[in-house]
Amino acid sequence: MSDSAKVMRVNMLGEFSIYCNGEPIRLENNYSTKAMKALQLLLYRGEQGILRDSLLDTLFSGDSTSDPVNNLKVTLSNLRRLLAKVGLPPEVTVQSHNKRYSFVCPGGIDLDVWEFERLLGKAAASEHEEERREYLLQAADLYKGDFLPHLSGEDWVLVTAAKYRQQYFGCVQDLAALLGRREEWERLYAIATHAAALHHLEEWQCLRIDCLMKLEQYRKAKEVYDQAVRELEEDFVAKPSAELVKRFQMLSLAGDEKRETVTQLTNQLQEETRGRGAYYCSYPSFIDVYRMCCRMIERSGQSAYLLLYWLTDSRNNTLEDNQKIAAAAPKLRSAIQQSLRRGDAFTQHGRDRFLVLLIGTNRENCELVHRRIAQRYKEDAAWGVSIAHALHIAGDSTLDFQDGRFWRASDSTP
Repeated sequence: MSDSAKVMRVNMLGEFSIYCNGEPIRLENNYSTKAMKALQLLLYRGEQGILRDSLLDTLFSGDSTSDPVNNLKVTLSNLRRLLAKVGLPPEVTVQSHNKRYSFVCPGGIDLDVWEFERLLGKAAASEHEEERREYLLQAADLYKGDFLPHLSGEDWVLVTAAKYRQQYFGCVQDLAALLGRREEWERLYAIATHAAALHHLEEWQCLRIDCLMKLEQYRKAKEVYDQAVRELEEDFVAKPSAELVKRFQMLSLAGDEKRETVTQLTNQLQEETRGRGAYYCSYPSFIDVYRMCCRMIERSGQSAYLLLYWLTDSRNNTLEDNQKIAAAAPKLRSAIQQSLRRGDAFTQHGRDRFLVLLIGTNRENCELVHRRIAQRYKEDAAWGVSIAHALHIAGDSTLDFQDGRFWRASDSTP
């Protein structure tokens, strides 16, 4: 096959990759250089290309360069040399005409985003359900993630990614309606699972649960529900929506549970292993435990206290560094669990906060508990991360977090 017959395949959904006649073309490891940014924009614009002024605004709007036109010439010269270096013929290059730049390949350029839009257009125009189903399935399979995710900070990429994301969501919703009518639950479950992996939305988790319930896989559906709740708590600091809670209620009434014996139900309610330390539960479960505890102490006269812990920097400011939060949160969780009794409960609320419920104790003992937790964390503290806490009596709706104590990262220095 001659050089002029080379055909380029370019993927931009979820990644950036180029294939020429089926062979991968490896340009640079860093796709965020000026030359690579120019290449990706020119490939996306296709034959229509882009005016020089628009290209200048996109590539150099945030730079303090005194001569952006010359910098553009240097950038495109570097790009042409790079294309030649990987073995592409001279005909595959960037050309300029009337202050408009475009990327040319005599054999043609095939972009996944163009194919994605073409398939959605065919699906919308089709009057036959089977044909429409096939187009939608092909489009959903093409979508591997956000448009050029490594350039998500670029304005033009941000806008374009949002457009394709919404088109993909519409595609999945159309497939949900179409495949649901045809009762193709396994196929729909695979599509919903892919969508949930790419974009952590409750809508896709609800769709997964619906499919599993139709397939009578109730235990697996419960696992999906638990996964969705954990994501909401730990990643988004949010509570389950009414739609997600509705699925939980449906699950509690479905399956074989209603035919199980008391012994079987009791065995399911028991902890799988008799672990040491406090009982860890999800935030929604902790709410139920806390409310039940408040009712019990009204009758028994016992006291219970709520401890709130959060991560701070060495100056006691709220911690904003995500990497430090990820390193410190498991250490604080371990310190809490090892320092409490089996009868106590705790949960993680968001990425950097923990709630502890101490039952049947007094304020003085709470301070002893805190000292144990602080000491355990101090023994294996994350670098530069301190912990703060506040104590409040359970059952009182007026939370007073002024009663706080701090342990500073600097305290660990001899």
